[in-house]
Amino acid sequence: MRIVISVLAVETLLLSSATATEPVIFHTARFQDHTIVNLSLVGSQVASSTDYDYDVYISLSQTSDDIEAGYKDPGQHKASVRCGPPPAVSVRGVDYAIPTAEGGGSDWKDDLWRTVCTPPVS
Repeated sequence: MRIVISVLAVETLLLSSATATEPVIFHTARFQDHTIVNLSLVGSQVASSTDYDYDVYISLSQTSDDIEAGYKDPGQHKASVRCGPPPAVSVRGVDYAIPTAEGGGSDWKDDLWRTVCTPPVS
């Protein structure tokens, strides 16, 4: 029963995120030259492959502390997410294992997995 509730919570989060006007930023990288790169979840749907739970779409934007203007990638990049077990993210047919569902990884794939597969806590 807990799994069903978790799945419903995640689907609600993803559906509300997909219809929102603003993308959901799930990973931010900051570089020494003051460049900031954000990866955002801009859409999701039930996975086309039975090996995964969700197909998600990611956008990329870049800004800098030094300038107001930035770059927003016009494309949407597809990834597939398996909530588990074993947890994984697939990009262009390459599977990346997510080492731990509870750990705080700094990799963007870990952050994507947590955003998609971890139900919100209130």
